[in-house]
Amino acid sequence: MESDFSYNLIRRPKRKTLSIIIRSNNDVDVLVPARTPVAFVDQFVSSKSAWIKQKLHFNSQIKSPHKAKAFKPGELFQLMGAELILEIRMGKRAVKNDSEKLIVSLPLSTRNDKKTDIIRSLIEKWYRDQAEIHLDQRSKQLAEIIGKSPTHIGVKGYKSRWGSCHIDGRIFFNWRLIMAPAWVIDYVVLHELCHLIHHNHSRNYWNLVESIMPDYRNAQSWLKVNGATLEL
Repeated sequence: MESDFSYNLIRRPKRKTLSIIIRSNNDVDVLVPARTPVAFVDQFVSSKSAWIKQKLHFNSQIKSPHKAKAFKPGELFQLMGAELILEIRMGKRAVKNDSEKLIVSLPLSTRNDKKTDIIRSLIEKWYRDQAEIHLDQRSKQLAEIIGKSPTHIGVKGYKSRWGSCHIDGRIFFNWRLIMAPAWVIDYVVLHELCHLIHHNHSRNYWNLVESIMPDYRNAQSWLKVNGATLEL
């Protein structure tokens, strides 16, 4: 079979079905019953080629483990998927950005041994502010589509989730989400808003999500691959 990838054929006497496993090193293993004809295996793999290629692509995009920021000039910071270059200036404490730079201003009197902690604190507050503004706006816009609005929208410093929807209608988002691309942010917003209608992950819930965002699985995959990089 001609394709963009090769696979390892593994025959197992006790297997009754065919299965494909994609390893972390991008090896493709195909497990089959012992007497399965090669032509049949090729046909099976060919029918799954689009899925295999997608998984191989996502694996290849996985980034190295997150490296803590040093908060030094020239470092890259993400805002809605765009990369901003950190620039440190002298002046009143403030953080602002343009299309290319994240600009942090500090008084000339700032002690060197305190500078890194102060810059980190200022940048985190800036991120939280950006997250509150954008997530509030998008939540209200997307709420109009599903026909139900949250009672409150806020941000928190979650460690293991991107958002949460409470039974009383309050929705909170992880402020780090503002580092992700806009379409990924929209998925998380929609995910939580749909819980205002379905307080579970039932088929009806996912049908609602898909009816509004047919390609939501791409956002899920993006977060799986890149979520660990959305850190300071």
